[in-house]
Amino acid sequence: MQHPYQTLTLSEKVAQLFMLGYEGLSPNPITHRFLERGLGGLIFFRDNFDTLPQQTPLAVAQLMADFTARIPAHLPAPLLGIDQEGGQVERLPHTLFPTALTPRAVALANQPDDLAETMYRQLAQNLLSVGLNLDFFPTLDVNFQPNNPIIGVRSFGDDAQTVWRFSKIALQAFQQAGLIAVGKHFPGHGNGTVDSHLDLPTLHFTAEELWPFQQAVEAGLPVMLVAHGYYPALQTTAEEQKLPASASPAILQGLLRQQCGFQGVIITDDMCMGAITKHRSPVEAALASLKAGVDILLYKQSTEAEWDVYEAVIHAFESGQLPMSQLEESLQRIAALKSRYLKPFSAQTITLTSQQCAQQAALTAERGITELAGKADLLPLAPQAPCLLIHPERDSMGNYAFDAPTSPALNLLFEQAGFSMLQSLSYPPKQAFSAAAISEKIGVAPEVIVFVSFNPLIYTSQADLYEVLRRQYPTTPIILASAGTAYDRQSLSEPDLHLSLCSYRPATMQALATLMATGFSAEAQVAASQPVRQA
Repeated sequence: MQHPYQTLTLSEKVAQLFMLGYEGLSPNPITHRFLERGLGGLIFFRDNFDTLPQQTPLAVAQLMADFTARIPAHLPAPLLGIDQEGGQVERLPHTLFPTALTPRAVALANQPDDLAETMYRQLAQNLLSVGLNLDFFPTLDVNFQPNNPIIGVRSFGDDAQTVWRFSKIALQAFQQAGLIAVGKHFPGHGNGTVDSHLDLPTLHFTAEELWPFQQAVEAGLPVMLVAHGYYPALQTTAEEQKLPASASPAILQGLLRQQCGFQGVIITDDMCMGAITKHRSPVEAALASLKAGVDILLYKQSTEAEWDVYEAVIHAFESGQLPMSQLEESLQRIAALKSRYLKPFSAQTITLTSQQCAQQAALTAERGITELAGKADLLPLAPQAPCLLIHPERDSMGNYAFDAPTSPALNLLFEQAGFSMLQSLSYPPKQAFSAAAISEKIGVAPEVIVFVSFNPLIYTSQADLYEVLRRQYPTTPIILASAGTAYDRQSLSEPDLHLSLCSYRPATMQALATLMATGFSAEAQVAASQPVRQA
């Protein structure tokens, strides 16, 4: 099979099958070793940007240009990818790139289609402007489980039609801009209650779950990321028992290639996840995925372990353990992808500024807070009235913890908004804690309580604290602001006003403080008078 990479050596060809990350600001010697072989792609994480000497979009662009220049001239340019979904999953810091909304916040917002079109067009243009050419988005999973620990607000909703409605908008925006879209997590991670970062989940599969993926394939999705999950309904033979989907011929060949008709590039989820590492050695896992039909292996790191995998894959093709024809077919698909999407890039052409980043993030965040239930006329709050603010500690909020050193805490934002009688109490959101120990710290009886929750269906101590406050102040209005999923009324009953944030990024925190002080705009009040959205 002829393709532009026909003249590469075997080691250079195999390097195209790897997409790797690295820790910290500077790539390590093994990363450089891979780059010298023509590494197929790099994936970037938050720690690659946090310590950039200049926290500007230009600094990111210069980093991307530097990586492209490190690839020998006779070898293909690399994929430069990132998880920039919006809200909970964003790898570029808010200090140098506009924060976007989580998918769920988009779907719940007023005039959501217009918001999605604007936001995803800007996201694609901004990513390309700083030199990135691939985004691991859209998330095509249907979030069937309210207590799903890995998807949640990363999904547009809990029905397939909503998921595809907004995924289609994102995909079209990416296609029009020339950014590679990666759909995930095939064939669906929405029924999970086990985090595949920690172990291999067994997932219940439904035809409804497949529908957004099928639609994306038919709409021209160029890359599909396959989940590390076990699907008994799809993997029915003895050979497939407890295999992750990323190593399953039944799912990759039978379902994705043949039934769905996908002809693009297949990439694994991160091969460093517990779903893989707890059950197979790195070499065994990689060879199984390639044998099943994966085109690109994804790793969050580049260490000696990944180099050992790389050498083992070369040997597998040399020895015939993996057929050379499969390598050529994967290279054909990768070459077609890069030929279509990768364009010459110069950091000097960037026009995105730090000021524009802040402005875009602020405008988007304002639109991302939605009234789900209750009485919007509680707002604005009287700034001189005693107000009790209950909020999560960002230091233990996963991805949101990265923002704590570079942005004010929520209580400071409330104070800056004019709340002079504010009492602020925080809780560890992902840990069990004593509700009584927190409530005992309350001094002046509040006239209003603002309770910022974070997935209380999973982290149940928050429900205990909420009920203690309800009993302690039975006539005091409670405003519930959901920083995680918007299902919180299932465990935090009857708030006087329920707002969905679906995010705890600095721009959303600022928008919440401002909303408490100013109330909803006239336009938002008209939109809120429409039928209440289902969380």
